[in-house]
Formats: sequence, C-alpha cells, structure tokens
Amino acid sequence: MQSDELSRKPLPTPARHSGCGEHNRLLDDFGVAVRELLELHEQQWGAIIEGDNDSYRFDVLIHMANEKKQSAKYAYLRHVEAHGCSDFNALNQTRA
Repeated sequence: MQSDELSRKPLPTPARHSGCGEHNRLLDDFGVAVRELLELHEQQWGAIIEGDNDSYRFDVLIHMANEKKQSAKYAYLRHVEAHGCSDFNALNQTRA
C-alpha cells in the first residue's frame, strides 16, 4: 500500500472510554502524530527500494515527526494523570 493510499483512507477512531473532550482531542492528536511518523517511514522505505541515493533526506523529517509524536503522547499522559479521565481498566479488558 502506497502512502498516498494511506492518506486517503479514513483514520480509525480510537474507542472512547472517556466523555472528556480534551482527553479525546489529545488522543486524536497522538494518533495523527503516529500516523504521520509511519507515513514518513513508508516514504523513506519506498525511496530505498527505488534506489534513491538521497533517501537519507527523510531522517530529519522522521526525527521531527518522532518529536511531535513524543510531545503528543506525553501531553495525553499528563492530561490523563492530572484529570483522571481515562479508564485504564477498560483498556486492559480489551487486551484479555
């Protein structure tokens, strides 16, 4: 699957275990950041497969996207810890 195909697919929405709008927004932001990082990795891999000698140009973009993902993840975790609006028991039940 090519990255342009990924970008056209609708993003799945994480299961909502919280009625908190900020919780849901932060979770969505984290999901978008993860998706962007994956798309850059896929583009870099495609460039490598095609023999692109400049495929390293993705390294800085991947680094920046990873920082964005980390920032979004910790914003979400800080909110959950401060606000207590996530039901981690519900998450653990889905894994069982």
